[in-house]
Amino acid sequence: MNGRAVAIAVDGVRLHGEWCAEPVAGRPALVFLHDGLGSVETWRGLPGRLGRRLGIGAFAYDRWGYGRSDGRVPFPVDFIEQEAARLADILRVAGIGDHAVVGHSDGGTIALLHAARNPAGLRATVSLSAHIHRDPLAEKHLHRFRDHAANRTLPAWMARFHGDKATDVAACWSETWLEIFAADWDIAPALEGIAGPLLALHGENDAHGVAEQLENIARAVPHAAARLLPGIDHFPHLEDPEGTEAAVAAFLAEALGL
Repeated sequence: MNGRAVAIAVDGVRLHGEWCAEPVAGRPALVFLHDGLGSVETWRGLPGRLGRRLGIGAFAYDRWGYGRSDGRVPFPVDFIEQEAARLADILRVAGIGDHAVVGHSDGGTIALLHAARNPAGLRATVSLSAHIHRDPLAEKHLHRFRDHAANRTLPAWMARFHGDKATDVAACWSETWLEIFAADWDIAPALEGIAGPLLALHGENDAHGVAEQLENIARAVPHAAARLLPGIDHFPHLEDPEGTEAAVAAFLAEALGL
């Protein structure tokens, strides 16, 4: 991406962040949380486009262990919950007060857990392809990437996004999620506390997550706008960039009063 890079240090960990659209005084900022094998780069320009479209700042960062942030080996079994708890400190260090969060896949799960805390400054949340409980489709991909990491047969894009951390990212991510799923992980009860506006999107053809993920988000948060996207797999912002951007922009414009 071509944003303005910023270095963030939280609890001694150095994180790479980018302002993809510059912050605007007196207005909230968008905060983007990437997927489980992703980075700032995997958003493919969505943060900047949405920020400029709405006339507000857009900030994305590589989580601990990913991309250009510090490495992390291994991932603890509660790493998703830790990332949600750490987000408030990351925003504070980045100088972000009022905000809306947009998260994809693992980032969507983190966004939901952040929203469940009802933190000061949170104005709206968007989750794309989030998981909130054990998922047989996701497990297939976890086994596949664990094998890729063990056999050093990772796809080229992993090195492009994570450099020499690629194998560690794939191994830690897959092994930890398999351990989490084995414990029948389910955060639906925690999401019942979400009070703010929520848009949850899930692809009808998502090969990484069953449609029950969306149904159970909607059940836990009855006021949420939950939409199943026809013909879409796991990456709505890549498969239908214009439609996804329009849907998210419309929701945020209303939720943020823009």
